[in-house]
Amino acid sequence: MMPRPALLALAAAACCAAAAAASSVDARQLLSHNEDNFREDPEGGAHNALNASLPLEDQVTATTCLPDDFVRVEDGNFVVGGKRFVFAGWNQWEVLEAASAAPPPFRHLPLPGREHIVRVFNEAVTSGMKVVRMWAHTITEGHAAQTSPGVWNEQVLEGMDFVLAEAGKRGLRIVWALVDNWYPVGGVDNYVEWSETAEKHQDFFTDELAMRFYKEMFETLATRVNTITGVKYRDDPTIMAWNLANEARCQGCDSKVMHRWIRVMCKHLKQVDPNHLVGIGYEGFYGPDSGLTAGNPGLGGSDWASKEGQDFVANAKIKCVDYVGIHVWPDDWNFMGTDFQRKFIQQHIDDAKNNVPGKPFVLEEFGKIVEDKEKHVERNKYFEAAYGVAEEAAKKGELQGTLFWHWYDRGVGPGRYGVRSSDTTWPIIERHVDTMNAITGAPTDCPVPGAQAS
Repeated sequence: MMPRPALLALAAAACCAAAAAASSVDARQLLSHNEDNFREDPEGGAHNALNASLPLEDQVTATTCLPDDFVRVEDGNFVVGGKRFVFAGWNQWEVLEAASAAPPPFRHLPLPGREHIVRVFNEAVTSGMKVVRMWAHTITEGHAAQTSPGVWNEQVLEGMDFVLAEAGKRGLRIVWALVDNWYPVGGVDNYVEWSETAEKHQDFFTDELAMRFYKEMFETLATRVNTITGVKYRDDPTIMAWNLANEARCQGCDSKVMHRWIRVMCKHLKQVDPNHLVGIGYEGFYGPDSGLTAGNPGLGGSDWASKEGQDFVANAKIKCVDYVGIHVWPDDWNFMGTDFQRKFIQQHIDDAKNNVPGKPFVLEEFGKIVEDKEKHVERNKYFEAAYGVAEEAAKKGELQGTLFWHWYDRGVGPGRYGVRSSDTTWPIIERHVDTMNAITGAPTDCPVPGAQAS
């Protein structure tokens, strides 16, 4: 997701106000609903309710039916257990905050965070979704996963252990984004701040010390032994892939700068963890020398997107990068209607097919701002348009997966991009999930013997 400066300013103001009100550990209760009332609310906790007689860790209602095997790439397809893998899934925001009991001003959660995670995972599996993309760090000031180079918050890491363990029980696959372009905590600017030789955002891609800190961060995660499962992250097939960064931007840089960074960091990831796939994790803008800049967003002939350091085709051709992914954002890119969205997705599908053969294509992020329920109909048009292009391409073997932005459990929010299963957008998502599963004949889900019916 790409927050605009105004949104960041509003978020900062809200953050400061909440922090002032929450000056003690006890103050985190200020952000809690009445849990008993919420659990009885049909539009909230009563939906997809857990079994109160069982521990949270024993609430698996179904699995994805996927074998306990790593996701591989063969002949341009994702493959699991020797079978083609086509998926529909979602992005989930601030998951590690929820898994590690982050204090205010963290997101308003009516239930304990881990309970929300389990509820969403259960609903995802029974809906037929197979993959979730999330951040491998927190974004909350005062609750960072890594407080300085090599100094980690064990509470956050144990939250990550929990997320991996719960996803693994259900056969879900996770794409972890390693660093974020937009938020300072856990983001690019953290690494710039830590380095004595870096000064600005763009230095993240060239500064040797910042790059060393990034590499060491990944080494810590990949070699971590999960405190719940006893499995090293690099040996866990629950992880489908690592994203090098979420929406990496090197504004004003020659596109060769980010190209080199992608190549160097991808190679390092593969050396440390040869088991998992690597994706870039960005929007997929065309570079100024690509000859394809007409496909970039930009009103009135603006070429801002070509100056962000990305170069879609050239970057995707890097041998180490396993699959091709794009993000598309109508609100942040300031285009109205669905025509450009369709064009952007289709052009990238075609360019990947013609210029980057042998690599799967994923629509990794797309979404639409909704200010209130009356705007759901507007958002639905964008979801239907994106899914329409994706489904036609998937049926021809030119697209292998979609991940919408982003899913909140019922009662969680506010969030202008958040989708909940009580929204009118949800049936559109479920129809798409069914279509994607039908392409390979994949079952929606597999029941767990003796589990509570969902």
